[in-house]
Amino acid sequence: MPSGACLMLVVLCCLGVLGQTPKQKKINHGEEIHFQTKGKDACTMRVSDQGEIHLRLECRNQGRASWCEYSGKPGLCGAFISNPTFYWSQVVLGLRRLSEPCLAAPVLKPAVCQGAGPEAQLKQEASSLKGAYLSSQQSEASRPSKLGLRSEGPLHKDSQEPQMGKRSTRKVGKAKPTAPSPAKPTQQGQHARREEEAMRMAKEYCWEPLHKICSYIIGIFLG
Repeated sequence: MPSGACLMLVVLCCLGVLGQTPKQKKINHGEEIHFQTKGKDACTMRVSDQGEIHLRLECRNQGRASWCEYSGKPGLCGAFISNPTFYWSQVVLGLRRLSEPCLAAPVLKPAVCQGAGPEAQLKQEASSLKGAYLSSQQSEASRPSKLGLRSEGPLHKDSQEPQMGKRSTRKVGKAKPTAPSPAKPTQQGQHARREEEAMRMAKEYCWEPLHKICSYIIGIFLG
């Protein structure tokens, strides 16, 4: 009888163990993980579990410090429940590949939980670099685009066209005046020259009393 009671007690204990659900593995509250990024930033990651996961990341590089905070429910991902250590190792591996994690990683979504919903992702809630990121975006937006600079070319050419036209008109206006062609001798001038030539020949070949008669006759032959 005692042996039967003992056997029954052992069976009940075994059934109780089989009926229990496996306990979820939890990370230690406030645990710190240290690593170095691609940009030589020395970072410290602190994880706290208070209903949902809260993660704070602090990085330093040559006197420059930055921080950011994430929150989410990775417990909705089955891979996180089964192996949280592997989950966090993938998170750290993804952050190490970045130059500025707080600026380049607005969402932490390891490969093991790619199929989980958006609530399972760790989303960035606050960051010391958000103001710098917005100011850099505004400065880039205020810069003139290359397309706008190129569009000024044709306008500049068009503005030069009237000037070129003005120069051409000035050159035409400054053209040297052509010398007037010599005027042809009039008939009166030719007649006077013939009379002078006839009188000269009359004085040379005729007697003085006959100069006018000889001049008249010679003029007829000359003209």
